[in-house]
Amino acid sequence: MTTTEFNSSAMEHLGSGVCLFKNAITLDWEWTYRTVEKLVGEDVADMYTPTVHPETGKPALINKSGYIFSDDTFMAMPGRCSSAHQRKDPQIKEFLNVLEKSKDTYLLQYLAKFPLAYKNIWWKVKGHIVRYEAQNSQYLGVHSDTSADYVYGFPEPSDQLATRNTVSCIVYFNDCTDDIDVVTNNSFSGGHHVFDGLEITYLPKKGDILMFPSNFIASHQVTAVTRGSRYSYLGWYSHGSPNIQYNEAIVDPIKEPDLAQVATNVYMPTLREDFREYLEINNYDRSSLAFALVRAGF
Repeated sequence: MTTTEFNSSAMEHLGSGVCLFKNAITLDWEWTYRTVEKLVGEDVADMYTPTVHPETGKPALINKSGYIFSDDTFMAMPGRCSSAHQRKDPQIKEFLNVLEKSKDTYLLQYLAKFPLAYKNIWWKVKGHIVRYEAQNSQYLGVHSDTSADYVYGFPEPSDQLATRNTVSCIVYFNDCTDDIDVVTNNSFSGGHHVFDGLEITYLPKKGDILMFPSNFIASHQVTAVTRGSRYSYLGWYSHGSPNIQYNEAIVDPIKEPDLAQVATNVYMPTLREDFREYLEINNYDRSSLAFALVRAGF
């Protein structure tokens, strides 16, 4: 990866906390396409094992967390690479560090617009790579990023990490080009990011960053990709104490810097200082709520 540029994008508020940073980052795009395709392909091959669905008796796949998917469901789901941060390749490490630094930098603009979100961010879930393929019309139905399956009378869901999400953040790697007939690695058709209840539809462009509330207010879907492959990098900013009972751990980068390099969930110990510095540099009103929050040490 040879080309990286932060473009100091101004934030565009699309409504209800959904914010767009256009052309926020420039990467070596051809290297990026090759790399993310390779990473997703390897993770998908390693994540799922063929099995038989216990209810239908039909062929299915089971992932490492024990979730079972029918063949039809599996084929329609996007492919993901969640292990990228454990890779030893220095170029991949640099690539991911650039993405994380970019996300964290633009988060400060978001917090200046919505300062109370600052009180709900203790740590972050580093991003993972997501790929939607036209070959299987892959899509993601309407959902929120804080939901966890629960039915009264049954044991608590074993995976409750999503309930701690405050702000969702996506970096896009290629362009939605519904208006042309030919797609390349640079483009795809379909794959619109739709916030159904907010009447907001976003067509991805490479280098854009989208941030929005993780809760039900910004529930959303990704429509089926009809040509090409859609690539993005998805992470969250979260709060709440780790639930050790369900193997939900958060690493402190000051106490365990080496582990923090490969961990997914990492505390943000300098967020208060970073946010305050951002407000000072950009001459925010010192009587504002944002300054009150960082001055009081909340």
